[in-house]
Amino acid sequence: MAVSGTVRVRIAPSPTGFAHLGTASTSLYNVLFARQNSGVFVLRIDDTDMERNRPEYEALIYESLHWLDLDWDEGPDKGGPHQPYRQSERVDLYKEHAARLLKEGNAYRCYCTPEELEAERRQAQAEKRPYKYSRRCLTNPPEGRSVFAVRFKVPGGEVTFTDMVRGEMRFDADLIGDFIIVKSDGYPTYQFASPVDDALMRITHVIRGEEHLSNTPYQLMLVDALGYERPHAYAHMPLILAADGSKLSKRKHPEANLILFRDRGYLPEALLNYLALLGWNPGTAQEIFSFDELRQAFSFERVQHAGARFDWEKLNWINGEYIRRLSDDELALRLKDFVPPLVDEETLRRAVPALKTRLPTLAQAVEYLDYLQTDPTPQAFDAETAQRIRLAIDFLKPVRWEPEAIEAALEEAIAQSGVSKGKFYNPLRDALTGRKVALPIHYAFALLPKEEALKRLERAA
Repeated sequence: MAVSGTVRVRIAPSPTGFAHLGTASTSLYNVLFARQNSGVFVLRIDDTDMERNRPEYEALIYESLHWLDLDWDEGPDKGGPHQPYRQSERVDLYKEHAARLLKEGNAYRCYCTPEELEAERRQAQAEKRPYKYSRRCLTNPPEGRSVFAVRFKVPGGEVTFTDMVRGEMRFDADLIGDFIIVKSDGYPTYQFASPVDDALMRITHVIRGEEHLSNTPYQLMLVDALGYERPHAYAHMPLILAADGSKLSKRKHPEANLILFRDRGYLPEALLNYLALLGWNPGTAQEIFSFDELRQAFSFERVQHAGARFDWEKLNWINGEYIRRLSDDELALRLKDFVPPLVDEETLRRAVPALKTRLPTLAQAVEYLDYLQTDPTPQAFDAETAQRIRLAIDFLKPVRWEPEAIEAALEEAIAQSGVSKGKFYNPLRDALTGRKVALPIHYAFALLPKEEALKRLERAA
């Protein structure tokens, strides 16, 4: 949906734990929409949970989004025309707005204790009716109490808005009880701070996860009561689900942790490609997209409504495709942080052609290269196998120590041995690497110094 003037979108993550995969997904959709429309992408930090906020978690948000190259135009670290961009630094603004709602009769002080509110809920449950606050403090507030929260006085009626994914949405506000907008500690609730900030920061399109769909009528009632212009449209994106169909949880599912993907050696551009397809499809058979291709192809009309299950196999396939498209020099550069520390740059560069066709992630290079600095556990071979190992030694000793020459020598040895290639190579691989899965045997030999490779074969024979 087009809008006159500059498109402005935002994300507002909370620094209460590690950076979440959902933050990356939501950021991607916001960035795509902003860049499609030459708009502005804002990073706002929702840090009003004073007990759980940590500066290191905020730093992780920046680090993760920078890794993905999802850069923002305005934010706490960059400033902008609507700063500050941390909600903890905007508390006075929320208090001013709450005072205005109180003065105009759109909000009221609530002195009820948690025990009294729980008694109301139990009573509603016993009477088998949906719970709504009784409005006791609106009509007959208790006397002699000084601690209070501020409740919004729900006007009732119907709340409607346009969702770019789901179309026209309608909610019956008569089913919504008066809700708290400022807690007794003076800090705003999410339902209050978020729409106030969106209004003051002139956010035109609110693109966020499906879990916030039910929050929208609350927030629009507040925007209306404050006399602000509503966002032009909303888009509530499908949830990312775990493989078992449950909601992705920070506590239960390691894939919720965004930094985990970097540490396991996923390419940021591959992860973005996968996230784009998790809940959206282009309507074509294309599955590998550059960011520019995503920017051109993405539309909310092709976003699915149902949650999308996370699929490691599909991500690994996409990541492997990206790895194979890298130049050898670029792949060597990206592998530097993952390979064993004693693997020098020249050895790594020589290993890249063989690694490129095998790696689903960068981190798995370790499994292929750790034999270079770790002697395999000695194995006992029968006399016939030992004889074939000695035959390999004889053919390898005089050759130039390069993959092609090594391969040619081993082919001659196999022909003379009279056994199959697999039967000849398997004990050589075991003696050389100690692994059943390894690089092609001629590469595995060539990456070791010749003396070391022949020493391992001699020991095995």
